[in-house]
Formats: sequence, C-alpha cells, structure tokens
Amino acid sequence: MKEQSMEDAALCFLELASEQRLRILSNLNKKPHRVSSLAKLLKVTSQEIHRNLDRLSSAYFVRKGTDEHYHITTNGKIILSQLPLITFLSKNQKFFETHELGNMHMKFVRRLGVLENCKHIKGVTVVLDKWKSIYRNAKVFVFDAITESPPGLVDPLMKRIKENATYRHIITKDLIEPEGRTKTLEKLGYFTLIEQGKIERRISSDLDTIVIMNEKEAGVIFAANNGEPDLRNMFYGNDPLFLDWCKDYLEFTWEKSKKSARSKPTR
Repeated sequence: MKEQSMEDAALCFLELASEQRLRILSNLNKKPHRVSSLAKLLKVTSQEIHRNLDRLSSAYFVRKGTDEHYHITTNGKIILSQLPLITFLSKNQKFFETHELGNMHMKFVRRLGVLENCKHIKGVTVVLDKWKSIYRNAKVFVFDAITESPPGLVDPLMKRIKENATYRHIITKDLIEPEGRTKTLEKLGYFTLIEQGKIERRISSDLDTIVIMNEKEAGVIFAANNGEPDLRNMFYGNDPLFLDWCKDYLEFTWEKSKKSARSKPTR
C-alpha cells in the first residue's frame, strides 16, 4: 500500500473503532433512524448518539436526511459488508497463530469473512465424522480438494457416486494416503469409474487447504504452520455465501490443476 492509502485506511479504522458506532451502522443498514430512536435502541443518551453520528458523517458512512432521519451511505454499506472478515479473524486469532493459508490466492483471503458463521469443529474423530457426512449427504455432487486421504471415507463416497452423484476430485501431488488405499480403491471400482468419466480427477502442485463440499454443505481444513493438514480442526457450514466461496475456490484450483495421468493403479 502507498503511504497515503495507509493513512486513509488508518483514519477509516479509527472512525470504526467503537462498538457503538458499529451498532449504529448496523441499525441504519436496516432502516433510517432519528437520533432519539437510535438512543432508545442502543440504550444510551441522545448526546452519545449525536456525537458518534457526527463522526460517522464526517467519514461519509452516514448522512442526515431532510426528514431528520439518518441514513447509511454507500460507503457505510460497503464498509459494513467487510466487517465479517474482521469478526472472523478476531474470533480465531489464536487459531491462526498456529495455522497458515499457504498458497491461497488473495481473492479468497479477502473473502474469508464468509467463514464467520461457520461452526468450528474440533477433534480428529469429530472432524472425520463430519467429512464423512458431507460425502454421505450428497445427492447431486461432491467436489473436493484434499492433501490427505484418511481411512474410512471411501465407502460412503463411492456409494454416492454409484447412485449418480457427480464427483470432481483434486489431490495434491504429495497426497498422504493410508497403507493399502490403492487396493481398496481398485476393489471398489474407483479406477473403473475414472475411465467411465464418472469421476474427474486432477492433481495440484500447490494445494494447502482441504475443502470438501456437496450441494448443501461444506468443510474447510487449514494447514498447520508446518504445512501439514490439521485434521483436528474444521470450519463447517451451509450458508450460501460460504458455499459460494468453497465452490469458487474449488473451481479456481481445478482450473490451475493438471489432469491426472494415471487412471489405473500401477502394478
């Protein structure tokens, strides 16, 4: 960022550095208010509301109408739309001390606020159960990008594929696999389904974050600071904005990945 841009950003953050001003913006985003009605809603004095409205007006986040009601401006709506990212980071500061985003493209980092309403699932067993349920609950499609393939997940996935759910699958070139997985896949007909075009598979050279989704739900697993997938933590949700983020991330990763050269297991 240029020096002037940083100065402008600092002034913007300064005006937002107040829970009361954020609450004022949130309420004005729903409908215009007079000073007195905002004071009643927030249970503070009219003088406090007036003082904070002056600051928000100076920052072009609100404006006073001819009807004595205050209205949120386009600037206010835009800045309010960015708050989920700050909220998500605030709630997960300790988590991101020990986890990384790796090679995630900045356009997805900027949209991480969509994870704000996700449930943070903790514990390997619980995470794997949720991963399995995403596969099991699929009716239309499964789309995933994985850096590790834990045991016990193949059966529900293969059942859904054989019931005509489409499956697109991105794996890292250094995929961590349990012993005997290739034989299990061969027995279940996985490689035959690839040949039949019922499974599409690509290989990524810079995959760090695990994303698993079906048409209604998704889970995200970030890597630990050592680059290894942390199967003890998953952000799970079904909010439409979160699902859009997951699908966009997977589509972007898919386009960057290479087609898998191997359809049958090597002997």
